[in-house]
Amino acid sequence: MARKTAVSKQTAEARKQIGKATDSAKTLGRKATEAARKTAKEVAKTRDAKTARKQAKAASGAVKVAASAGLKLAKTAVETGRKNAKGVAGSKEMKTAKETARKAAQATRKAASTTTKTARKQAGDSIAKARKQASKTVKKAKKSR
Repeated sequence: MARKTAVSKQTAEARKQIGKATDSAKTLGRKATEAARKTAKEVAKTRDAKTARKQAKAASGAVKVAASAGLKLAKTAVETGRKNAKGVAGSKEMKTAKETARKAAQATRKAASTTTKTARKQAGDSIAKARKQASKTVKKAKKSR
């Protein structure tokens, strides 16, 4: 069985870390969606929302009344959304997403630097080999004169 090179190992590690970061981002998205759903439910249950519904129904001709009720509802929605967003920002899922994204970036950087190191080393070896061959050829040519 062929040996795994450092480059392939680190490429595999980078790929694994990127996969983990993707999963944690997916989990975080799910958490944010849940928070948004919860916010919408909470806003719908508030007294402002109920008042807005009643006023809009009762005063279908009185647009001003409904608009002021809608404004109150918007303020309530913003406040509730802000509160739930803070919850998502400090959640375990957010911390996991940050950590996995950091690890993926680090693994990718490491793999890239290893690749360039390997390329530099191989280039140096090739140059040395070429110089050696050239000097041999020159010596041979001098002898044959």
